[in-house]
Amino acid sequence: MRIKSIHFVMLIPIFLLACVDEYWPNVDRYEQLMVVDGMITDEPGPYEVKLSLTAPANDPSYIPLSGCFVSIVDDLGNTEILKEFEPGTYRTDSNGIRGITGRQYKLIVHRDDERSYETAFETLPLATEIDSIYTEIEYKEDKDLHHELAGLQFYLDSKRAKQDTNYFMWRGEATYHYESDYTIRWYYDGSLEWFHGPDSLYHCWKTYPLNIFFLQSTLALNEPIIKRLPLHYVNTQTRLLSVRYSLLMRQFSLSQRAYAFWETLAEMNTQQGSLYTNQPYQTKGNLVNTTDLSEVVLGYFLVTAVAEKRIFVDRPNNLPFYYPTCSLDEADFEAYGALHWADPVFYPIYAIETNGGRRAVPNQSCVDCRRHGGTINKPDFWIDPW
Repeated sequence: MRIKSIHFVMLIPIFLLACVDEYWPNVDRYEQLMVVDGMITDEPGPYEVKLSLTAPANDPSYIPLSGCFVSIVDDLGNTEILKEFEPGTYRTDSNGIRGITGRQYKLIVHRDDERSYETAFETLPLATEIDSIYTEIEYKEDKDLHHELAGLQFYLDSKRAKQDTNYFMWRGEATYHYESDYTIRWYYDGSLEWFHGPDSLYHCWKTYPLNIFFLQSTLALNEPIIKRLPLHYVNTQTRLLSVRYSLLMRQFSLSQRAYAFWETLAEMNTQQGSLYTNQPYQTKGNLVNTTDLSEVVLGYFLVTAVAEKRIFVDRPNNLPFYYPTCSLDEADFEAYGALHWADPVFYPIYAIETNGGRRAVPNQSCVDCRRHGGTINKPDFWIDPW
């Protein structure tokens, strides 16, 4: 079951500024604001809306807003009440309301303190398809390295934008396949046992979101087609490109107002030259207090059409790789001889065997790929090149 939501960057008023020294300002007055994060799309539901409260800058935390009455209404009068799935997270039924192109939708929120909020109706636009995602080899200078930074720059081309659809946002999710440095031959759990069958801890997959969003409008273009939109850059300092890498990009068709909101957030991300030049609370979303229009509500409830595309990239053999790998030393061979002294809390302990027949117990992160944060379960969408 796939949930339609975007997790905002910078909705909690905290900045990780590019400064050498930490600075905690004296805040005499702190105003707790409400944050909304959710959407309805042309994809099947369920849809999800998250409500929370901001935290002070010197005590960052996620404060869910529970006990609200949340509903999505369309322009024909159809209404669905969302159920609170977990604190602050409200969800439609999987067979409930469905976003339809050309129809209008709005969000209504009633809090238990009798405050009421709603968005204006927004029209769900036509979806524009992604034409292709591709990579190019690029080298970059890095003053902290003794060599050029090598890697792949990802780019995206869209197909021709549909009529009256001129504003777009992209979010991505990446998955990569990586391997352990050594193959397990033995394991010890009080007695030494042969590790039967193929090494099940040798291959891992790890998924992570791209913590950045990309924006572009076609209004100033000769043709309403996005070409060579630069996405993220993946270098060879880590294992991300070591075996196979997959990128899923989702393209959101936005209204002009939604685009302006995200464009402001993007500008705030880049304008970090001085403290408090721009604050998150200056960026009002589309949810408003129906009786107090001066109240600031952060975030945005999106009414959007979505297109997505996934690509797979194999290890680029014409690039140098610099990620650290394991090597054996005499202590690893000695550790094998001392297995019977090991504390059971560390069981099972995995051992390897060299080509020369010597056995060793290396650092377990060298043989158990899960210790690098991944899982041994291959994703359902994964396609191997063979």
